[in-house]
Amino acid sequence: MGGAAGRDRGRTVLMEVERLMELALRTEDGVLRRAAVRHAVELCRRTRTRMPRRYSRLICRKCLSLYKFSEGSRFRVKRGRTKGVVVICGNCGAVNRVPLRR
Repeated sequence: MGGAAGRDRGRTVLMEVERLMELALRTEDGVLRRAAVRHAVELCRRTRTRMPRRYSRLICRKCLSLYKFSEGSRFRVKRGRTKGVVVICGNCGAVNRVPLRR
């Protein structure tokens, strides 16, 4: 997967991932949302392509569900020496810490 063909394939994968994630963010159907997110994550893993950060921050790493405020996900802002955001998944309870840059 070298050269121009590899770059084109990477762009195609990213376009497909963006399409799937936009579908997951727009829909209210939980089954369709979970299927779209899982398919996007598996597509990135299979092709060894990095998930865009704007989408990877919205996905729980443990259960691959979208963080939704209405479904019990919680966000906390930490201050002090370790500035950052703590996200708690409403689905499985996993804790994801996102450090903030100084």
